[in-house]
Amino acid sequence: MSVYNYKALVYKWEQILDKVKVFGGEARELVIEPPATKEEIENKEKVLGLSLPISFKEILLNFSRHVEFNWYLPEDANLPNEFREIFSGEICWSLEWIEDLNPLAKEFKSYDGEECELKNKLQFYQVGNGDILAFDMEQDKEQSIVYWSHEEDEIFFIADSFITYLKKVTELYGIGTEIWQMEPFLDEKGLNSNSSESNRWKNWFNTFSNISFDKGRNDLESLIKYIEFHGKIKEKEIKVLKGYDKNLLFKKVLERLKIVDDCQKEILYKIIGEALGLCAADWVRYLWENDNEIDSVFRSYLTSRCLPRDEGLSKVIEYVEGMFNDKIKGYEAKRHLCYFRDNRVISWIKNYISNSTTKDQWYELYACSQPTWEDIKEWLYLGGRYRLVVLNALEYMLNSWTSLNIKGEYKIINTSSREEIICILKKIKDEEILKSKKRKYYRLIEEIDLII
Repeated sequence: MSVYNYKALVYKWEQILDKVKVFGGEARELVIEPPATKEEIENKEKVLGLSLPISFKEILLNFSRHVEFNWYLPEDANLPNEFREIFSGEICWSLEWIEDLNPLAKEFKSYDGEECELKNKLQFYQVGNGDILAFDMEQDKEQSIVYWSHEEDEIFFIADSFITYLKKVTELYGIGTEIWQMEPFLDEKGLNSNSSESNRWKNWFNTFSNISFDKGRNDLESLIKYIEFHGKIKEKEIKVLKGYDKNLLFKKVLERLKIVDDCQKEILYKIIGEALGLCAADWVRYLWENDNEIDSVFRSYLTSRCLPRDEGLSKVIEYVEGMFNDKIKGYEAKRHLCYFRDNRVISWIKNYISNSTTKDQWYELYACSQPTWEDIKEWLYLGGRYRLVVLNALEYMLNSWTSLNIKGEYKIINTSSREEIICILKKIKDEEILKSKKRKYYRLIEEIDLII
């Protein structure tokens, strides 16, 4: 590889990192240390008792002794299903990290008596999960690149030389070193940067890095793709979407729904729900007449946004009631009814509490159905399972303001005076026998301002 090619390689890396920055990911500073000296390499080979692979030695002498190239996708990146495991990019090596793995292979053999796949391997990088990228030193000529999985003691062929590895992984935008990130692009010849999967990945990465919200202001297709690729829809995007012709917007979203995979459909349904609303009512009614058209949870979401409230709630409740032959499971009901955030759901829940268990998790649906203070007070005084549901619901409402794991921020509506609420909670706390429940009431009293 000539000096010119090294410069081209660095230029490609810098371009990739710039792209990652554009779409909101994290691009670490590119580290490229000066080349190693011939003496340093000879000393390393003496310590190892092995000659370093020819192409790797060439790179150490004429390019760099130590390289660190790292990037991370933003957390909201909405990847196609086949690339769901990809979250980062990484190309790293160092003369200091080179290690003969034969001693480690002997350790494994003495432990279980079986030959370890690390035999005759030379490590150049240890992956974050404990796996290893190494040279296969059993070959006489140019040593190939292999990946060792520590959990299975399994070897995966990656490339026929270090230079080939660099070229191919760079063409794939430096995809991460964990085997599950490389797996979509591996075949019997190792990394294949020109397969159909690779081309789809490169197309996704390029599209993702070339669209922005500012571009979407004036181009509907770009805006839809921007939202789709980021997997969430914000108020500023809803506002711009509502400025477009509704029929055109609906048409464009339906076109996208036909070609994207299931994991990307959810955000497109949200565009319909948040930006079109009642304008998509007839389509949503069609979905109810054709059960196989859409996942039932997504249909319930669309129903909550696109049908008149009474009609939509009635349809979803009827559907939930028809899902079970015996008792309704609270966690399943929540998946369908949580979108409505309708107080009438609490009255519906009440019919099922007497036969429920703590595993049914009715409290989550209760919390997101806009409970009034009168609802809460009634259930507290009913005692038993009703009180337990309300206690857990109130705790869940507090957590919605303090935990990143709960979507939504829930409050008690139509609250009474703060003093009355605290007085009743203190009274019930004093009645409780279990310390675990007393602690929950104590926290509620201390943090009640979060939810009133």
